[in-house]
Amino acid sequence: MRPFLAALLGALATAGAFALASLASGGPPPQPEAGPPAVRAVVSHGSAQAKVVRPARLTDRTIERAVRRAGTAAVPKAVKAARKDAADLARAAGLRLAGPIGIERNVSPYGYFDYDAGRFGPGDWCGRWVSRRQDGTRIARHRCFPPHDQTVRVTVTFATG
Repeated sequence: MRPFLAALLGALATAGAFALASLASGGPPPQPEAGPPAVRAVVSHGSAQAKVVRPARLTDRTIERAVRRAGTAAVPKAVKAARKDAADLARAAGLRLAGPIGIERNVSPYGYFDYDAGRFGPGDWCGRWVSRRQDGTRIARHRCFPPHDQTVRVTVTFATG
């Protein structure tokens, strides 16, 4: 039984040394990079503005509804601008533009203040507004500030042929 135990311990020690050496060497050689992707694409950006119709009664809810309507009206214009930009890019590169394969609506990064989302925060168009009088005293009032227009920014990815 002793020779068997000695052989077993020797085999385990050899396997452990081999595993340690292979880890220390960095592993297997890197694989060659794959060729170009099967689908070639053109990525373009577009933006558009639409006028916000001022509601008769100013509340957060009515202003937000008007802003959403204006944003919905601006999206097709932004996509049309992105399509025109992509067509110009594809023509300059000698490619034929195909249909869109992806679209994304660009929004401001988290923590970035954007007046298109709300004056007092996202979705908050009404709030406490502090102003100064001529004599220097401060006065606080509840005010609503609807935007004049809504800007929409999109990124569209088009396939090419």
